[in-house]
Amino acid sequence: MTLVVALTLVLGLFQAPAASAEGGYRLKLLRLLNASREKHELKALRPDASFNKDATHHTRRMLRRNELFDPNDLARMLSDEPWEEIGASVVGCASTLKGLHRALMRHRPHRVILLHPDTRRVGIGVVKTDTTNACHRGYFWATELFYG
Repeated sequence: MTLVVALTLVLGLFQAPAASAEGGYRLKLLRLLNASREKHELKALRPDASFNKDATHHTRRMLRRNELFDPNDLARMLSDEPWEEIGASVVGCASTLKGLHRALMRHRPHRVILLHPDTRRVGIGVVKTDTTNACHRGYFWATELFYG
């Protein structure tokens, strides 16, 4: 049975993107995610470069619209990936990467996705904004896309 899930978590107000350091932010979120999975005796997720691009594109789309929303084209994004049982997304914003991850882990539907034992790969798109928006100035906006 195939499952496609999309969930949203709003933690503030929006901003315009600050493009620098996205790769470093992505790596930090991946480390936080995999540390949580390790605590629950789950395999670490491996990054997927093409899914990183899709996740970043979606994050920038949210910023342009100044609102958090689930990808309406998740099925299309998954069409080029070797997924079998699950495809899911989570989006959110927070003042720190650790705060963003913590909020997602505390929200049961997001936690289920982040700790799903069948997910293998992840794409992460994260941007720190530098203008006033729906998540406040200087907030991180992120999209995490999963498949297994």
